[in-house]
Amino acid sequence: MKLIERQQFTQTDDPPAPAEPEGHLRLCFKGDTEDGDHPIADLSAAAIVGNALFVAGDEAHAVERLTIDDDGQASDHRRFELRDYLDLVRGGEEMDIEGLAIDDGWLWITGSHSRTRPDPEDDADDDGHIDIKKVSDLKDTRPRCVLARIPLREDLDGLMKPVRNDDDRTAGLVRQKGEQGSKLRRLLCANPLLGPSCEMAAKEGGLDIEGLAAKGERVALGLRGPVIQTYAVLVEPLFKAKSSGRLHLEKPLRIRLMELGGLGVRDLLVGGDDLYILAGPTGDLDGRCVLYRWEGWGSNPPEHDRKLKVHKPERLFDIPVKVDHDHPEGIAWLPGEEEKRLLILYDSPAPERIDTKAGTILGDVFAI
Repeated sequence: MKLIERQQFTQTDDPPAPAEPEGHLRLCFKGDTEDGDHPIADLSAAAIVGNALFVAGDEAHAVERLTIDDDGQASDHRRFELRDYLDLVRGGEEMDIEGLAIDDGWLWITGSHSRTRPDPEDDADDDGHIDIKKVSDLKDTRPRCVLARIPLREDLDGLMKPVRNDDDRTAGLVRQKGEQGSKLRRLLCANPLLGPSCEMAAKEGGLDIEGLAAKGERVALGLRGPVIQTYAVLVEPLFKAKSSGRLHLEKPLRIRLMELGGLGVRDLLVGGDDLYILAGPTGDLDGRCVLYRWEGWGSNPPEHDRKLKVHKPERLFDIPVKVDHDHPEGIAWLPGEEEKRLLILYDSPAPERIDTKAGTILGDVFAI
């Protein structure tokens, strides 16, 4: 696949020796980019199967499919509303989709499962005073408590598309029920290490799932927060799929710690037997972002639920940092067998990446 020639973006306060992308992939969307549901300015997750690129925005409740061509572009935009495939609680509300993964013909999806606080400035009166009661009222997290998988089936155009049923495969999710939102969130809240963070807003150190990886019977969830001391958290839930498609979680949750230099997880990606980890700041701020590789993760399942082990993935390279722009959020392997090429997509994209009139945005491509 031909790549768009790399453009020179202005860098400010670069971290030590950041890698430079070898090129770009231009994503071409359709529709009104001023629409609040449009993902172009808040891409948060990506997954690729064949030439089909699936992406999601963290303020939407759908996944978008684009077709990757040989000219460094992904176009033929099509939207798939998740409520058409899953029995969601309030499926038309923001789901805060933060992770996508594709494995063995399934599209996996996770929401952040996080709590959020209203922006104080949004509730200020004409004199700039803020009602503390309004700001202290955290938003209901139930629409964000989504961990689901949907079968993929080849369409007439040769691309994979989500379907509710495919022979004996049925779309399903961890049941959304109760004030805590789902059984997964209940188990996270009951965990002695993570429980206190479940009561906090995500941007204040609270629980925030932002990475998803799947390999066979293994599912891994990477937490942007909390970070335990300086260690990032990887959660590997066990589940059984019912004939209805529902994912039944089993107790207990198994948790592992990763040494990522004090950073949290922004995304996860399986590569062979390895796990690639996109790491970045836990808060909503600019800062160092790094790609790590956990070699042999696929052959190294968790062993304990009452004991923790610190794992030390290999640090591959730093990603260029910008001020107020280009927060790395989603990673996926581009098609091709000659070498591994990693696509990185950004939330809060720099102005030179995005063309709102044309509905396009540039992702970066790195050689691994």
